[in-house]
Amino acid sequence: MLPWQELLTDTVIMTIIFTAFVLGSLFWKPRIWLHDFPADIQAMAPPKTAEEKRITRWFGLAFGIIFFGLPLVLGWDLKTLMGSDYSFANAGLYGYVIFFAVNLWDLIVLDWIGFSLTDPNNPPIPGTEGAAGYRNYMFHFVGFLKGCVMGIVFALVFAAIITLLA
Repeated sequence: MLPWQELLTDTVIMTIIFTAFVLGSLFWKPRIWLHDFPADIQAMAPPKTAEEKRITRWFGLAFGIIFFGLPLVLGWDLKTLMGSDYSFANAGLYGYVIFFAVNLWDLIVLDWIGFSLTDPNNPPIPGTEGAAGYRNYMFHFVGFLKGCVMGIVFALVFAAIITLLA
């Protein structure tokens, strides 16, 4: 059985870092997230510049390293705490719960509440004024469902790495 207090603490850590990372980047350079916006917003926005594409790639790399690497570090710490009780199933559950919680937080707080606070007439991406996508809650729900499936893959890879490395 997983120690729920550690799981909750690690989930809160991941959620705070995820939120800071996403909000910080949205305020800094919102167009690096253009590929994650609804299709009508993407169509209305001018294409990314070469510089924006470069920043998006580097940002995506940093995002991947942080959001796969940090759970590995936290999961490894949990493995040392649990010892032989830290099975593949426990590691997979741990990885999935963290991924799912961050995914759910992203849907409800960042996407639904955040987008509801966005003024479509003064959007974060110039050229997308009045876009219906700023109120497309189903788009984000579908993304959440895709994330739930991706979380299974994440959890399996995570569990394999954590349990197979001695």
